[in-house]
Amino acid sequence: MNKSRKSNGRSVHKGKSVRVRITKIIFLLFLLIGSLAAVMVFSPLLLLSDIYVDETTNYTAEEIINASGIKIGENAINHLGGSLEHLLNLRMGIAEKEVEKLPYVKTAIIKYEFPKTVNISVTERNALALIRYFGNFLLVDEEGYVLEVKNQLDDQHPQIRGVQLDKFALGDKIQTNKPEKIAWVVQLLQSLNSVDMDSTQKLIDVVDWIDILENRELYISLDDRITAKIKINDELTYRLSYLKELYYNHIKPDEKGMIDFYDDKYARFIAE
Repeated sequence: MNKSRKSNGRSVHKGKSVRVRITKIIFLLFLLIGSLAAVMVFSPLLLLSDIYVDETTNYTAEEIINASGIKIGENAINHLGGSLEHLLNLRMGIAEKEVEKLPYVKTAIIKYEFPKTVNISVTERNALALIRYFGNFLLVDEEGYVLEVKNQLDDQHPQIRGVQLDKFALGDKIQTNKPEKIAWVVQLLQSLNSVDMDSTQKLIDVVDWIDILENRELYISLDDRITAKIKINDELTYRLSYLKELYYNHIKPDEKGMIDFYDDKYARFIAE
C-alpha cells in the first residue's frame, strides 16, 4: 500500500516537471521571436533604398509611390503583410489598397525584394465613354467605374445617353435607381472593348454617341452619318463586330443611312 502511494507521488511530480519545462520552452520561443522582430525592425539592413514603378499611362512613378505611402529610408517590415497571403509572398497589402484608390488603377501589386528594394506594378483602367451627370460628364471604363469628371464632351470618347445617374464617387462604379441599365451599360462597354481588342480598326474611334432605350435596345451613331439599331442581349458582341465589319469594309466613306439588325444574325444598310 505504501509503495503505491510513492508511485503516485512520483507521477504527479513528473507531470508538473514536464509542464514547467514546456512553459519555459514556450517562454524562450516567444523571447527569441520578439528579439528577432526587434532586430529586424531596427536593423539598417532592411531600410529601403530603391522603389521601382512599372511604366504607367495615367500616373507618374512619383504619384504612385506617394499614394502607396512607402518612403525611402523606411524599414520594409513596416509595410509587409496585410494578410497571411501577402506576408508569405513578401507583398505590402495595405500599400496596395492605397494605390488602388487612384481612379485609373484597377489592381496594384507591391513586392519587397530583399534587402532594400520595392517593386510596384499596376494594372490601369481603360477609359471608354462619357455619361452626363447634371452639368458634367463622367469618364468611365468598361466596368462602369468613374475615372474622371469633365465639364464638356471631348473628341476621344463617345457619349452614352439614356442613363439617369443618381450619384457617383470618383474611382467607384456609377449608380442609378435602375440597376438594369447599369448592367446594360457595362455589357455594352465590355462588348465594345472586346471587338476592338488587338485590332487596328477600332469601332470605338468612330462612335459619336449611344442612346440606350428602355426595351433593351440602343441606337448608335457612327461618324455622324451612320445610325444603327441594336438589341442588347447575348448576341451584342457579335452584332457590334458585324457593325464594325460593315462600317469599315462595306459602306462607302461618303454614304449616309441606317443599319438595321432585323434578326439575330443579319443586318441591312438602308441608304438615305
